[in-house]
Amino acid sequence: GTSVGMTTHILDAPATMSWPARLLGRAAYWLEVYSQAAVRIATIGAFIGALIALLAIVVNVFTRQVLGFSLFGANELASFAYLWTIWMGVSLAVKRGAVTVITLLSGHGPAWWQGSVRAFSGISLAVFLAYACVRATQFTLGDGSPSGVTSALGVSWFYPVASMAVGYYFITLHYLQMVVAEGARAAERGRVGVKGVVVGLVGGALIAAMLWVVLWGLLALGAAPLVAIGVLFVALTLAGTPIVFMLAIVGVVALFSPSFLGLTFYPNTDAILPFSVSQFTMGLSGGSELLVILMFLIVAEVMNTSGMSSRLIAFAASMVAHLRGGMAYVCQLTSAVVSGISGSAQADAAIMTPLLVPAMEREGYRRDVAAAVVAGASIKGPIGPLSIMFIVYGVVVQGPASASISKLLLSGVAAELLLLIFQAATVYVVVRKLDLVVTRRFAGVATVARTGVAALPVLLIPVIILGGIFTGVFIPSESGAIAAVAAIALALFGYASISPLQLPAMIVAAAIEAGVVMLLLGDSSILAKALFIDGFGQSVQDFLTGITDNKYVFLLIVNVMLLAVGLFIEPLPALYILAPFLAPVAVLQYGIDPAHFGLIMVFNLVLALIHPPIGLVIFLVSSIAKVSVERLSVMILPWLAVSLVVLFLITYLPSEAVLALSNLID
Repeated sequence: GTSVGMTTHILDAPATMSWPARLLGRAAYWLEVYSQAAVRIATIGAFIGALIALLAIVVNVFTRQVLGFSLFGANELASFAYLWTIWMGVSLAVKRGAVTVITLLSGHGPAWWQGSVRAFSGISLAVFLAYACVRATQFTLGDGSPSGVTSALGVSWFYPVASMAVGYYFITLHYLQMVVAEGARAAERGRVGVKGVVVGLVGGALIAAMLWVVLWGLLALGAAPLVAIGVLFVALTLAGTPIVFMLAIVGVVALFSPSFLGLTFYPNTDAILPFSVSQFTMGLSGGSELLVILMFLIVAEVMNTSGMSSRLIAFAASMVAHLRGGMAYVCQLTSAVVSGISGSAQADAAIMTPLLVPAMEREGYRRDVAAAVVAGASIKGPIGPLSIMFIVYGVVVQGPASASISKLLLSGVAAELLLLIFQAATVYVVVRKLDLVVTRRFAGVATVARTGVAALPVLLIPVIILGGIFTGVFIPSESGAIAAVAAIALALFGYASISPLQLPAMIVAAAIEAGVVMLLLGDSSILAKALFIDGFGQSVQDFLTGITDNKYVFLLIVNVMLLAVGLFIEPLPALYILAPFLAPVAVLQYGIDPAHFGLIMVFNLVLALIHPPIGLVIFLVSSIAKVSVERLSVMILPWLAVSLVVLFLITYLPSEAVLALSNLID
């Protein structure tokens, strides 16, 4: 809308405006027209794809459990529909500005510096998108893609494979429109604007040249290619390249053959490999395990929109809001309950921040303190019994080092309880430091009972999911789909808090979030493939076993390494890249329980959500609560500190104690 308004303004401007401004304005206007058309197509595609995936799974469960037969091809249909959902969702995320960008360098410093960093990031992204469009098109037309028809549905492979090419076309169109619109604005400012563009482009080229020199120097001095790749990774991240595409850029450069601008990392002769690996990871293989991510996000979106989360908060408030500084305790209790439904820290933070931060402010908390309470509490989601992180770990770690997803999901219960206790103790200290007083009386047993009954149907959702998984009736994706249908039915008919007309928007919102998450995993698989080709697993084993044969020292080294990785890599990509290499060493060389090591890895990497510079939860809560990222990064430190204490405990307490609940499955 802003771009259309700006370009319409230029089109209607007087003839005295320079011809470059008018030309660029006209181009931006028509590009926006096509961009909006792509948005409409993607919105319909994301909704239909998500709906087909959901219905395919639910109907298959019904026919299997009730009628006694399975629908042949249901999983393949769901996976292929999910592919289209992912790519349409990512294109919508780009248009809405919903992709994560780190602005540590591009958002600070003099104008010439900011312009140079943005130009470097923009040029990198533009080159990648142009290359991706070409390779994705070749992949779609049969170069490196499966031939013939699919095994179950018997349809041409063209249809699922083409989702990547269409997705990259839409993404490139959206970014091209933004670039041309920015050029029109610069041209409208006259010489000052043109000078800014030229300075930015020259500065961006110089940054690229300096980075090339650093990478060349590292490789020339005999540094491992992984070190040089790490430097490139950090440079692109801090320059503001969208994380979801930065991982793909690094992966493509790593596998480029014979060399990338004279730099050789892990050359591979198959130029299509990075794109085929990514597409197969996201669902082209026909597997349905990662469909659970979409289902959980649909549940979270329905909860948030329909007001179910408010019922949970009301129930928690009836029990503990009367305590001194009570709303912070309400936040802790709510996060523990919601973690059993969403499985995502971002979803938990999005649910709690708009409701609990104002409530804590009214109770006397400073806004930045209240925001830190919510941000710290939200990390219970990824370690709760419906953790997306645990499911991904269970999918990517195979072989003798693997752990069942059921055991992994229950492994986080002890860690979540410890985190709840330590964070509640932190609230106790904060309340007394702020000298808060009791502001309300106990609501009474009758109110607790009434709010508990109102929240009971919502609390049954995780029971459905976990019950189905642990009894073996459903696999995780099926449990997630049944829970999504239950949540939708509850919102429509039980609470009557939404209308059917609101459902498409909720499903599209979940599709956008799922698309970004899945593309992160797909792009991570490119770098993981490069490391596998290079024999990274054996190198890791030799390095760690060469340092120590003591498993406790090994765990200390791994924890420190993962905390360092978390400074620059989001938890899910880091887990996808590193878990397949570290888990076999931990289990086979040091005898660590597979589920225990999975818990340690997941908990450690989750902490990256609440510490800078990546800190996705910090950015999310900062945006919703209107607190600066810098201020929130300071106020979160006590919550990060107690989380590190819990990490130490779950690492070094005996596996029998940490996994007491998980071991009941055996």
